This record gives sequence, C-alpha cells and structure tokens, in this order.
Amino acid sequence: MALLMTPPVLGSLEHWRDGLLALMPDLDIRLWPDIGDPADIHYILVGKFNLDDMPDLPNLRAVMPMFAGLEHLLYHPKCPPVPIVRTGMPAGDRAMTEYTVLHVLRHHRKMPTYLAQQARCEWNVLDQKQPHEQRVGFMGFGEMAAAPARVLAGMHFDVAAWVRRPREDDAVTIFAGDDALPSFLARTDILVCLIPLTGETKGILNAENFAQLPAGAAVINLGRGAHMIDADLTAALDSGHLSAATLDATSPEPLPSDSPLWKHPKITVMPHTARRVRPETVGPQVVENIRRDRAGLPFLWQVDRDAGY
Repeated sequence: MALLMTPPVLGSLEHWRDGLLALMPDLDIRLWPDIGDPADIHYILVGKFNLDDMPDLPNLRAVMPMFAGLEHLLYHPKCPPVPIVRTGMPAGDRAMTEYTVLHVLRHHRKMPTYLAQQARCEWNVLDQKQPHEQRVGFMGFGEMAAAPARVLAGMHFDVAAWVRRPREDDAVTIFAGDDALPSFLARTDILVCLIPLTGETKGILNAENFAQLPAGAAVINLGRGAHMIDADLTAALDSGHLSAATLDATSPEPLPSDSPLWKHPKITVMPHTARRVRPETVGPQVVENIRRDRAGLPFLWQVDRDAGY
C-alpha cells in the first residue's frame, strides 16, 4: 500500500518524504516519476502535477491534494474516479488565518489610502471606525474561513458569513442560500472571498454584487482568480463605489506584466502567498486517512464531487 508523492508546491520531494516518514515510518513512499510497480500505489499526494501525466494505477484508493483548491482535480478528465480527500488542517490553516486577519486589518485601518497619501507627501488623519462598527463578511465558512472569522469576532468586529446551507455559529452571523446574498452584501463593509471555485461561484465577484455592497466597501479575494470579473472590479473602484481591493489570487497566474491590475492605485496584488503548505501541516491528515483505510474505516474530509468541495 504505497503512497505516490508528486512534486510539492514548496520544498523538495525528499523533504516531504522525510516529514511523512517521521509520522508513519512504515509507509512505502514513491517519489514521482519513480513509481515502481503501479499496482503498489494505493494513494497519491498531488502537488505540482499535470494530470495529463497520470499513469494507470489499478489499485488507487484515494487522491490527496496538497492544496486547498480542487478545481484542477475535479474537472480534469484524467482525475481517477476514487475519493478525493482534503489534507488541510481541520481547525483551519494558521497561515491562512494570519494572512486573512492581516488584510482585513489593512483595510480596516485604511492602509492603502495612507500609503497613497505618503506617495503624495500628504499628512492627513482619516476618520477611523472602531472594530464593532466595521462589518466584515466572509463568502464561505469552511475550514479556511471559519478560523479567521472567529478571530476577528474575538477582536470585536461585526462578522458574518454567507454559505450555501443553513447552519449556526456562536460567534458569526450566518446568511444561507442565494436569497440571503443581497442582505449579506448590504451589511458588509469588508468582503472576504474564501469560497470554493465551482460552476456556481465562478465570476461571483461581479458588478451586480459589488453594487449591493455599501459605498466605500473593500474587497479581499483569497479564493481563486476566476471568482473575480476584473473589469467589474476596476469599474467599481474607478467610480468610487469600492474604496480598495486586495487580490491574492488572479486569473491567470502569474499575473501578466501588462495587466492593468498591477498599476491600479486602489488594488494590492499579492502573488498567491496566503497559504504555504508544509509536511508538518498536511502530513497528519495524510497519515490519519491511510491509517483509517488500513483499518477498513471510511476516509475523513472526503470531497463531495457533486458540490465541488
């Protein structure tokens, strides 16, 4: 029951192998492209790997992505018809949490405007809301979004989340379903996009939804570039309806040097740096699911292929 490991987003194959072996010393790990007998491979850990190169693995039992986004697997014709199981930390990724809080605080404290003033050598103190007066809204409330949402609620921000199905949370106000989206947007001063990319959410950051945000709202896209309609964003910023935006994801990536997003005065472009997976964060989920499978138990954190997450 071997694990095939493909090249990681960060670090070497050998570093990842050693990290997993520290957690499960008896695990047979094959490093791409040296897979040995394909019949030995029961699990594949997918990083920077083109699924067009996927070999025939007759005994494959699970695909485990190193990354949070699943669209490259779910919609690829060569993705094996076996369970896809998430490897993110169930209680939330600490790197994503700190990154999300960082950018919410940047917009809360009007740092983009202050940096623009500095470039003009202007000394001008801006009005500042208290945290309880600042309404932060999360599109999505999965493992990546829930942790920073609760941190911000603990800092006394007014935090809400918009989700597909109704649920309750002690710290965060929940809006559920398409009918609730306008009400959610209307109460959101800082919008954080952290939803999966599906056919339903592609292009969700668009002119219609921007218009439903309060005047002066800010947008932070930590999801996927395809969530955003770039021309709609720049139009909303140029009109003054939106005050600023931070983009950690763009389409395409890397962002071409001639993209107008780079030089827009109200946009911060980051090179998709929010989450940086390492074997010590992914490894525990990988080995737990292998242990469960060896024991005849169902996988944890299995992706719903129909829902797209």
